[in-house]
Amino acid sequence: YDSCHDINCKPPYSFPSLIFMAIENSSRKMLPVKDIYTWVLEHFPYFKSAPTGWKNSVRHNLSLNKCFKKVDREKGQAVGKGSLWCVDQEYRPNLLQTLKKTSYM
Repeated sequence: YDSCHDINCKPPYSFPSLIFMAIENSSRKMLPVKDIYTWVLEHFPYFKSAPTGWKNSVRHNLSLNKCFKKVDREKGQAVGKGSLWCVDQEYRPNLLQTLKKTSYM
């Protein structure tokens, strides 16, 4: 993927693609929603000044898109609030293909 470090540069990626990239770049291939936000902000500064609705879009996609699965935290796992999210392996090839088609001009 190409990250865009210009705050005015809106990334060409859909929210499912952004979520997929965040999860794929994590060591355990699963993240809580707050870490997905953090990853997006670090790689695409555009969202630092974007209207606040982008976080709702992330949550909406996690909840309703079949590509993502909610995983309960295991007992003894690092303290944290909420569930973890991962990519449903059945949909991973589709997400990868979508990502390959999307690039900066």
